[in-house]
Amino acid sequence: MSGYPPAFEVGPGRAAPSRVGDVVVAVVLLVLGAIGIAMLAFVSLFLAMVSDGCGSGTDCDFSLMGVGYFIALLAPPLVYLAAIVWTIVRLTRRRRSWWVPVVGALAALAVWGAGYGLLMASLNR
Repeated sequence: MSGYPPAFEVGPGRAAPSRVGDVVVAVVLLVLGAIGIAMLAFVSLFLAMVSDGCGSGTDCDFSLMGVGYFIALLAPPLVYLAAIVWTIVRLTRRRRSWWVPVVGALAALAVWGAGYGLLMASLNR
C-alpha cells in the first residue's frame, strides 16, 4: 500500500494520478513559448536585410546565406512544434512534463543561433 486512498493507487491497468501543478505549469510554459517563438519568427523575417551588406566589391556566399536564412526562419517553429507534441504525449501519459517546453524553447533558440551564424558567415568579413 502506498498511503494513497484506493482510488489513487497505481497498479496494473491504472494510470498514475495527474499532478495539477505540472499540467498548469506545462500549459502556461507552452503558451508563453509559442508566443516567444512567433515573435522570433517575425524578427527572423528581417534577417533578409543581411544581404544589404553585399554591395560591389564584397564577396558574399548567397547559397550559404539562403540556407542560414531558412534555418533561422523555419527551424525554430518546427523544433518548438516537436516540443509541443512531446509535452502533450507526456501529459497524456501523466508524466512530469513541465520541463519539456523549456528544453524545446532553448533548442529552438540554439537552432536560430546556428542559422544566424550561417548568415553572418556568408558575409565573408
